This record gives sequence, structure tokens and C-alpha cells, in this order.
Amino acid sequence: MDETKWNIQEVKRLKKKQLVQNNLVLLLIFALFGYFAENGKSSLLIGGFCVLMWIIVVITLYTLKTGRPIGTKTNRMVHKLDSIRLGEKRWKRRKIIDTVIISAISVLITVLVFVNGLNSIRLDFPMDAFPFIGAWVGYNIGEIIRMKNLSG
Repeated sequence: MDETKWNIQEVKRLKKKQLVQNNLVLLLIFALFGYFAENGKSSLLIGGFCVLMWIIVVITLYTLKTGRPIGTKTNRMVHKLDSIRLGEKRWKRRKIIDTVIISAISVLITVLVFVNGLNSIRLDFPMDAFPFIGAWVGYNIGEIIRMKNLSG
């Protein structure tokens, strides 16, 4: 299916739906972060985050190798649109960059966990949440701008 057959309003609707789904997941992660940080289980939180990052690396590698995303129907449709709009070569280049960045972050977090140990990490919930909130807000702004830039 080529780009001309896509209804831009439908694409925007799918991207909005995907944004809501991703925000629900981020809200769950934030709630877990707050719970574990407040109850003194920061080692469990950091260990879980490390495992989550490696799962994301595996999913990203799978998508890069096979071209088939793992996720909801909405995510698969948005993925299909993006690969058509960008072209296969440009889409693959972006996915490679995503994979390298996520892998580097995962390696860095894993090394820090093994060097420092899980028990030495202490979290101050309100203050340590600001970087997460900043990334969350930045993600939303970026997605909204990309949705508005869709022609149509």
C-alpha cells in the first residue's frame, strides 16, 4: 500500500491512539517508580529497569531484522505507515540508530549496576522523578509536533 492510499486523518487518529497507549505505559512505570522509591526498594526498581531496557533492545533488534514490529495493532499500523512514508532505506537507518542508542544505554546501565551494586543505590522520589518527567514531556511534545507536521 503506498502513501497516497493512506487517509491522513486516520493516520493522525492512529498516532494519537498510540500516544495515549504509550502514555498509559509511562504512567504505570512512573507509579511503580514512586512506589518502589518510597518503600526503599530501589534495588528492585533499578534491576527491573535494567531488565526492561534489555527487553526493549531485543524487541528493537527483532523489528530491525524482520521488519515486523511487536505491539498492538495500532503500533503495527503506525510502523507500516512510517516505513512507507520514510522509504525502506531511511526507515532502516533510523531503526539502526534507535537500536544503537538503546543498546548503549542498556550497556551503560548494566555496567553501572554491576560496578556500584544494587544495594548502594538510593532514590529520593520527588527529586529523582524530574528527569523522567522531563523526558516524558519532551516525548509528548515531539510526538504532537510530528503529528501536526503530517500533510493533509
